[in-house]
Amino acid sequence: MIVTERNNPLSPAPIIPMKIRIHLAAAILACLLWPSLSLTADAGDRPLIWEFSKQSDTSYSARVGSSLPHVPEASVGADVRMRGPDPAVFGDPVSLWADLRLAEQSKPRVKRATHLKARIDGRSGKRSVSLDNSVTRRLHTLDTELRQNVSVFKEAASNRNTRLRTSQSVKLSSPATRTAVTARASRTDGESWQTSIALEQELRKSIRLAASVENPGTRNRAGRVSARYRYSW
Repeated sequence: MIVTERNNPLSPAPIIPMKIRIHLAAAILACLLWPSLSLTADAGDRPLIWEFSKQSDTSYSARVGSSLPHVPEASVGADVRMRGPDPAVFGDPVSLWADLRLAEQSKPRVKRATHLKARIDGRSGKRSVSLDNSVTRRLHTLDTELRQNVSVFKEAASNRNTRLRTSQSVKLSSPATRTAVTARASRTDGESWQTSIALEQELRKSIRLAASVENPGTRNRAGRVSARYRYSW
């Protein structure tokens, strides 16, 4: 009796390439997310996240998502980035994310929040899990915000090396003038500290100008000026 490999139950399963597995995982996650993102009759019980931004005349981004049923502290969704006429300019045009609110405290002058976040990029397979802690306090005419973040990430799904990144920032903003100044410092294991100082000016609710200096006081410092337009509905 001759048993072919096709009918042999003990023959090894075919090896699926890593890129195909990444796209399959993204497709499965998208199917799981779709019911919570659908505009159904009971959408009022699950607040929808529906944000669109315009970075330039040919660059757009969208964030869509929803709170999970019966778990208002958790939300899931997707980020979609587009740039014409060549959409392939973005290395990862689609990313899936999840956000879990671990703690939140709100008082007249002090607000505290702690979030656990996860993210996976559809094309490269880069994934990360981060813990974000923020404290906002009102000081007379200024608002202050202290933010601390610890992230564990992989550059690609095929890369087994896990890296750790820590960052912290202090932001001072004036509601009267719509001006904000932010100082930030971050470090990834095995690398040196990276610092930056940024100034933002809001002209209208949808238009924001920004200027920043990376690594000030060093030889490799670099400046940047940008403008952003955002519209939500």
